[in-house]
Amino acid sequence: MKRYIYIIILLLLFITTKDIYAYSSNDYVNKNLCGKYEVVDLKENGSITTYKCFDNFDSAKEYTNKIDTNGISVLSKVNNKTKIVYSKYALCDLSVNYELLTYFYQNYNSKSSYTYMDTGSLYGGVDAAVIDVVLYNGIYFAKVKIGNFTGWIKDYTYEIVPITWVKSSSSYTITNSDIRHNYVSKIQNIYNGSNGSTIGPKPDMLSVGNYYSYDGTYFYKDIKTMLKDYKNNNYNNSINNNNPYYNYYMYLSNHTKTNYSNININDYIRNNLKITKDVYGISSSNNSSRLYGSGDYFIYAQEKYGVNALLSLSLSRNETGNGKSNLAINKNNGFGLNAVDSNPKEAANWYPNFASSILGFASGWMTYGYLHPRDWRYFGPQAGDKLLGINVKYASDTFWSEKLASNYYQFDKAYGMQDYNNYQLGVLKRSYNAYANPSLSSKIIYSYPEKGDAVVIVDEVKGDYVNGSNIWY
Repeated sequence: MKRYIYIIILLLLFITTKDIYAYSSNDYVNKNLCGKYEVVDLKENGSITTYKCFDNFDSAKEYTNKIDTNGISVLSKVNNKTKIVYSKYALCDLSVNYELLTYFYQNYNSKSSYTYMDTGSLYGGVDAAVIDVVLYNGIYFAKVKIGNFTGWIKDYTYEIVPITWVKSSSSYTITNSDIRHNYVSKIQNIYNGSNGSTIGPKPDMLSVGNYYSYDGTYFYKDIKTMLKDYKNNNYNNSINNNNPYYNYYMYLSNHTKTNYSNININDYIRNNLKITKDVYGISSSNNSSRLYGSGDYFIYAQEKYGVNALLSLSLSRNETGNGKSNLAINKNNGFGLNAVDSNPKEAANWYPNFASSILGFASGWMTYGYLHPRDWRYFGPQAGDKLLGINVKYASDTFWSEKLASNYYQFDKAYGMQDYNNYQLGVLKRSYNAYANPSLSSKIIYSYPEKGDAVVIVDEVKGDYVNGSNIWY
């Protein structure tokens, strides 16, 4: 009898080990290649099958794209180490970047970056969908999609992982009540289920279940289908192809007003966040925070500078750990203002009190800064993502705006969802001109440069016919 027990235990140990082993660059880094570029199939069990060898990258990539196995890839030597330089179906591990930030470019030959992200495991933005790879001036640039941004990154900032070796990835869970974005720390490891943000109520167009998406708008049931669409620059095979999802809190303009009062804000801080006093001294206790009693100032800043008080509070909670960070306590800095990634403590702004930080944020940093169309940091009035909105330049956290949305949603739920869908929002499908009146002959007061910009629709009127319709907003 004991013999059978030992055999069963050994079999279980073997199966468990096989299921959790993460194949990575360590499994091929010293592999000798049959040529400068070797086309291989990287299988789920870790075995590597060689197909053909080539002398140039473009030929190897072209050959690879004709084969439809999940692990088909191209190996080559980079700095004397064997590396995957291309996979037909792959995600990339961004946590391998040894630098503080990863810079993303609109084109592989762009001289300046469009946005930046901290792609370490701290914030969750460690993985991206790989769309293409080009070899330019001796550097392998990968075209990736992450945080709704599609662009290019340099070869030392990523490691390609074919989908056969992906154990977990960024995903979304839809429940009967909510939508949650799950963040992973390493795509070669199994997701532990703890890191993520619940960002809003359940979208009507999505059924309960798990989905994949790297733009948070179009969702897929499997990674390979998603990657095929991304490569073809469409969303034809997404679950909600004809009904995209736009998170209300992330697309809500900062130039709106909350329905909640200063009393509601103070009540939420005290009863929901369990903050019952201000901070005295140089550190906070469990129930003390700079946010205590701040509702009056958030509402005052909203009325004076036109910046939504709940969006500001949600952002402040993001940046200060609910008003308990070192900067909030010792510099009265409630929004991480000037807390650059390279030297946040020393560079961050100091304010004489927390109220002045709230007012300074609403005026100089929002209304006359990130929200001003002539400011270099302006990418739209919404919190947005890494393509459009404040998140493009404000924070290195890829999912910073989702965490802001999560904070807003928590508050809104606590008081009966009085803000959700209070405004009618629109998302532009292309570039548009905004006119002073509903006539093409009237003055153009602003031009929206790209699709995806969020607008608040305050009225509908009739005017000149354009493309068969005389309805203007």
